[in-house]
Amino acid sequence: MFSEKFKQLRKNKDLTQDQIADIFYVSPKCVSRWETGTNFPDVELLPHIAIYFNVTLDELLGTDEIRDEKKIGELSHNIRRLLEVGKVYDAIDAARKARKEYPLNNAFSFELLQALRTACSEKTPGYKENTEKFKDEIIEVAERVIASKEYKPSLWFRIELIRNYADWGMKEEAKKLLDTLPNEIWDTKEPWSGLVLDGEEWRRNQEALMCRFTVLLNYAISQYAHRADLDVLKKIEWLKKEMQIESFMDTLYGGNEADLITISEGRARQNIVIAELYCEAGDIENALDYIEKATQDAVYYCSNMEKKAFHGYDINTTPRNLCWIMCEDSLM
Repeated sequence: MFSEKFKQLRKNKDLTQDQIADIFYVSPKCVSRWETGTNFPDVELLPHIAIYFNVTLDELLGTDEIRDEKKIGELSHNIRRLLEVGKVYDAIDAARKARKEYPLNNAFSFELLQALRTACSEKTPGYKENTEKFKDEIIEVAERVIASKEYKPSLWFRIELIRNYADWGMKEEAKKLLDTLPNEIWDTKEPWSGLVLDGEEWRRNQEALMCRFTVLLNYAISQYAHRADLDVLKKIEWLKKEMQIESFMDTLYGGNEADLITISEGRARQNIVIAELYCEAGDIENALDYIEKATQDAVYYCSNMEKKAFHGYDINTTPRNLCWIMCEDSLM
């Protein structure tokens, strides 16, 4: 923290490194090292530097910023914990207070939006009343972030607000916001970064690219399978394709034991959906086959989830929260 703060203070006074060196009786090389963080002033010199620049020692060393970062982290963790244990309305209150205390921190807008959307989810009792109650606040929170100069964080809020508008039947508002998103995936930086990268950096970029496009492709397939006017067997074929693509990504990343356990939970749910569709088609043999697959994945998951699976934000402090219990019950 000191290096950046010292450099900023020097520039605010419009002084060169040589001039600072003369003021504090040190070499210009010394000042250069202070600003690059390779070395620091003697402890005895720090109060004199603070007095010269008319700041406190805490400001000079960035202690206040460190305290703020720690407090912000604790507040975010508390909001997430409240959501994890099902205390949705407490999470909303906590996020509102944090956002008021740190109005320029978009992270708390994100936390608040998550909590409000949870309250309006169909899985939450009273969600219809909550939707009417929190609709205006959801729009206000998202629009404020969208109006900020931080373009990249605002993209997520735009997409979420488009989802909300669509759910609420506000199609015109959704279309207007849709027009503010980039037009083409192809015209963005990510697909073509690999042309100028090499080695490990190139490999990481390509893996991230495949992951992003796989998520988008699977989203499109899932929407098509459930919303297009398809017969049951066609719907099954599309859902199988979605699972094949996910298996490809699992192979790409290898995955440790914890990843495999978490993957098995999603696969169990996908297999049971396909089994239900086979029942609808009257194909009992294939239905039983997919029920067996789903059962094997569910048993594997339930037998290992408390040991290895990752749920929530902090596996060390939330070893068995409400989300875990509900997930395990539904798979059982």
